[in-house]
Amino acid sequence: MGRAIPDGERAAYLQDLITLLELERYHDATEEREVVLGIRNLVSELRALSDKFPNLNSRELEALADAEMRAQGLAHLLSGAHRTKMDERLRENTLKMQLIVGLYAGFALLGVVLVMGASFLFHRTLAQPLQSLAQAASEIAEGNLHKKVPVASRDEIGQLSHAFNLMTDRLKTHEESLKGLATLEERERIAQELHDSLTQDLALLRLKVIDMEQTLLPSDRQAVAETLTEMRKIVDNAYEDVRQAIFGLRTMVSKGLGFIPTLTEYLHDFSELRKIPVDFKIDGAHAFRFRPQVEIQLIRIIHEAVTNVFKHARATRTEVKFEREGEFAKVSIEDNGQGFRPQEVKRNGLHFGLQTMRERAEGVGGSLVVETVPGRGTKVTVRLPQDHSSYETYSSAPGR
Repeated sequence: MGRAIPDGERAAYLQDLITLLELERYHDATEEREVVLGIRNLVSELRALSDKFPNLNSRELEALADAEMRAQGLAHLLSGAHRTKMDERLRENTLKMQLIVGLYAGFALLGVVLVMGASFLFHRTLAQPLQSLAQAASEIAEGNLHKKVPVASRDEIGQLSHAFNLMTDRLKTHEESLKGLATLEERERIAQELHDSLTQDLALLRLKVIDMEQTLLPSDRQAVAETLTEMRKIVDNAYEDVRQAIFGLRTMVSKGLGFIPTLTEYLHDFSELRKIPVDFKIDGAHAFRFRPQVEIQLIRIIHEAVTNVFKHARATRTEVKFEREGEFAKVSIEDNGQGFRPQEVKRNGLHFGLQTMRERAEGVGGSLVVETVPGRGTKVTVRLPQDHSSYETYSSAPGR
């Protein structure tokens, strides 16, 4: 016979049964599959018992108690498995959060580095060159035309720096030209004063000496003729020296003819006065243009060279020739005179004249070489830098 179960126990068993039935909802959890299968089997047994719950015998009650114990064990296992799974998910989420935080921190650090790099790049490629440019402009404004702006790149700043340096070079050239023009104007003034005073006095003195020679009585002529003749020669030499000095002081500015025409006129006058033919040749394939300072020194060198030909060479012909040699102009003055021995150039002041010509050439960035052989003439070759900003062009020049 079955034993009647008190209402309190029945209610407890029913509550446990409901709890076990509720556990059936975990049957989709893959990690607790074995536990869930055990619970489902247990639930099936309990359902069978629940049909005859009011009249359970002692064996069935023991089975029910055993099922309750197994259910508690399975519930404990399921709870542990669920807790383990939650811990794993928590660790995974923690790692994900750490990764996300690390990425955010990395991006933030990268942003700081980029900002610092951009600031450094801006300072180096833009701010620093502009500061150098401003400093150079300030120094140039104070008169330092030798200041150069370093060109460190080919971008707009580099092009601006290059253009600034070109502008500085042009300013320096213009300043030198202005100084040269001021010097030329002063030389022209001195030449005009010499022409208006000393040359006229010498010309008058020469006429007086000639007049005295012509008016001397025959009895007096022998006594003073040699003295008067010597005086006339001295006056002639002084007059010629002053005339040559005036030419050396006057340049193309005085007549506005330009360098080559002025030199052509001078060589023609020299040839007519000294009775020494001068052949003036210009390489027609090239143009020649010099800075004012170079023109002054070159014309003085040519003047000194042809004067030496007249005084010392005993030549019957002289040639002045202009040629192009790379970035330089080569000017040669050659005669067919007696030449000289280099070790004897101190005679008659010739050494001083040659040294002066060499110093004039070197003073404007050029050079001068003298070649001579006794009995075979002398050749003076001077090389001078040209001014490439503009040119005077002459296809030919007639020999004089």
